[in-house]
Amino acid sequence: MMTRRFLTVALTTGLLVCGGGSQLAPAAERIAAVVNKEAILASDVDEQTRDAAERMNVDPSDSSTYKRLRGEVLNQLIEKQVLLTEANREGITVTDAEVSQAVDREIQGLKQRIGSEADYQVALAREKTTEAELRKRYTPGVREQLMISRLVGKEVQSKTSVTDAEVRTYYDAHRDSIGRKPEELKMAHILIPFEPDTSQLRRAHVRADSLRDLIVNKKQPFDQVAQRFSDDPSSRVGGDLGTFGRGDMVPEFEEVAFKLKPMEISMPVRTRFGYHIIQVLEHFAKTDSAAERVHARHVMVQAKPSPADEERARLRALALRDSIITKGADFAAVAKKFSADTATRDSGGVLGSVPVPGLPQNLREPLSGLAVGEVSVPFKREAGYHLFKVLGRTPETDYKYEDIKDDLRQVVLNKKLEDSYRRWYERVRKGVNVEVKN
Repeated sequence: MMTRRFLTVALTTGLLVCGGGSQLAPAAERIAAVVNKEAILASDVDEQTRDAAERMNVDPSDSSTYKRLRGEVLNQLIEKQVLLTEANREGITVTDAEVSQAVDREIQGLKQRIGSEADYQVALAREKTTEAELRKRYTPGVREQLMISRLVGKEVQSKTSVTDAEVRTYYDAHRDSIGRKPEELKMAHILIPFEPDTSQLRRAHVRADSLRDLIVNKKQPFDQVAQRFSDDPSSRVGGDLGTFGRGDMVPEFEEVAFKLKPMEISMPVRTRFGYHIIQVLEHFAKTDSAAERVHARHVMVQAKPSPADEERARLRALALRDSIITKGADFAAVAKKFSADTATRDSGGVLGSVPVPGLPQNLREPLSGLAVGEVSVPFKREAGYHLFKVLGRTPETDYKYEDIKDDLRQVVLNKKLEDSYRRWYERVRKGVNVEVKN
């Protein structure tokens, strides 16, 4: 049930639009409702109710709550079919290219919600599916979603606007309930990674070379080599990483992947995870509506840090902190020279302003307790040890109108859109034959 569990897409109106199109019911299949001769099957309502109950932590044994939830799901499915009927009546269409790009975005969102590319591949393997199969399952629902979105955009969103006076009125009326702007820390950091020793790296490189030789010279299928030898969880699906854009992978990996031609196989590429043999399957050029992307797979040879490697990183972080605190070394200069975070290194490790509630929970108290200019002790995180420096502090304060007027404009717009949508939908539904069976 991976698709429906994660592909639940709501418009600002609160409309549920996931799932494929309606079907003609087999003779033995119970029908929950009919919308202009299109049947909504009771089994589909039951299935989506179970998924919704799982997402919302509704106990199926709570019969009254579960029955109410089932009624809401049925109403949402009816609403979706009414809108598809109206979209077809108005001649709303979407192209295959638009659907493909939207499916790409959904899969990327899915990866982000799961947590990482590796976790995503593990989830695919657990569900006994592949990204290609997942795309196929997504496509009908995404096509319907795009049609409905285009219809609602034309009939509701394009006709709804918000004035500055409405935003100001909302602010004045809700000022006491808006809350306060949390304390922010302007932070910089230095990342000292867990580096395997030279002998481990050399062994990993030699192994990566031998695996590349199996593929390139001994003509072993790439996916079979990945399944047998890769240290990455994606090995279960032949090393397939799906599609990704710039910024989704570590820079060293991306730099090579985006330069490869389709079906070309890279030399071993070192990242902090080990060595990678990369093959790009497809390269999607940038368009007006989508960023440049590649579909790639890889074989990874892991160079896993040992406890001794981690201790070496800790001692190095302590030494760098000592050079800053007792010897007067400039934090930014040390970050530029030694930090492994390529995204912040060139700026002297500057992370920008971070709201205190947005800090990782185990760092919130120690970092918020630092004085401006103070450098933290080394903190162990997934990639290595971090030194943090507080560059500035903005205390908690009331929100000013100018600080949040854009956010409030969206709040007011959403409320107007919801009201406008409901009025419009009720008019549309009156023109569609809806028959509820159960």
